[in-house]
Amino acid sequence: MSKSNKTALPSVISVHSGSTYIAGVNAYTQATNQLCDLANLSNHPSKVVKTQLKAWFKDKPSHERLNHFRLLKLERYLSAILMNPLEYGAIPFVDMLYLTIDAPESVVSTLSTAMKSVPTEHFKLFKTGTTKVLKNYKDMYQRFAMFENHQSSKIIVYWGLSPKYRRTHQKQRLIKIALNPARHSSAEITAFFEWFKSLLGDDAQLIMEKANVTRLDIAMDLIGVPLPYLLVDRPNVQIRDFYRNVKEKVQHVGTQKFGCPVSSFFEAYNKVRKYLDVGPFFVDLLVYDTAKKRYVPISRVERVFRPADTVSISLGQLEKAPYFLKGTVFYSPMILMFLNEKQRNKVMKYGFSFWYHMINCKRWKLSQFLFKYRTLEVNDAQLQSAQTAALIRLKRLILEA
Repeated sequence: MSKSNKTALPSVISVHSGSTYIAGVNAYTQATNQLCDLANLSNHPSKVVKTQLKAWFKDKPSHERLNHFRLLKLERYLSAILMNPLEYGAIPFVDMLYLTIDAPESVVSTLSTAMKSVPTEHFKLFKTGTTKVLKNYKDMYQRFAMFENHQSSKIIVYWGLSPKYRRTHQKQRLIKIALNPARHSSAEITAFFEWFKSLLGDDAQLIMEKANVTRLDIAMDLIGVPLPYLLVDRPNVQIRDFYRNVKEKVQHVGTQKFGCPVSSFFEAYNKVRKYLDVGPFFVDLLVYDTAKKRYVPISRVERVFRPADTVSISLGQLEKAPYFLKGTVFYSPMILMFLNEKQRNKVMKYGFSFWYHMINCKRWKLSQFLFKYRTLEVNDAQLQSAQTAALIRLKRLILEA
């Protein structure tokens, strides 16, 4: 890309300076996380950041096989992100929130009619009816209302427990709300919960403060990092799995998963491939060449919490959720240089953790080297502080609506 074209599109990465990277990342972040605090986005990268960006993006990194020198560049780049995440646009955000609400029977009985009064400035009632029409729905609620914003992002309200279920689960709360906060603006979240709280009556504030958080997803994007070379692990987890991208021709790992999928778990996946396959399609992906669709790789790391499996969390205590990278270890991509070709191919195919724990029967030979010399340092204090700030902001949007 020539210098004259480096600012043609905010989503195009230029290798000439850090400024175009920052502009592209900021545009991407604002499209994927509408609740992002713009003050956290760097507009003036430091000399250290510019140096790392130039070194890594010079060769237009992709999922292709990396040689020794490019692995060394990736090690330095990834290490720089993990130590200075906010400068590189690696900001933790809330990617999913489920709440169960202890609403009174009198409110629940009026919901079918009340759902038609949602504020139309921000939402429209997209679909409502019995949950039997929802694909793969396995929850206990019988009715739902699905609301859609101008970008087709949904907020779903569920209610109506079956008499049989209520007899065996007498403490089950009568309403559930599911949304992806990152896909809604502050104005939308405020408008929705202001309207919803109006349905609850005089005790709305107390009811919402005590709403039970049944699912909370906290994610972070590592822009420019190819997933097969993200050597991430959770050593204390017993269950590991992997998935490949069905629509991608090369047999590279698409998702690395840690933990039981029906409980709390951690995953790292190829976010670009997910955008291309399932959307949302309004996000302008970062590219080197728009004509040839040469995309900048993005690896998303995400922790899915189901607090009911451990310690319950109410909406009023949202910021007390566990740190999303707790127990997570990142290793240097340079480890791959100490593996033979067959081993490296398996890491590319299954992901490092699955290969290391589930396939490689001689992993003990790597252990001392891994644990002592090739663990990348993470600025946990900065990331945990950013996570707490994001949770407090979301909580206030809902409770102060």
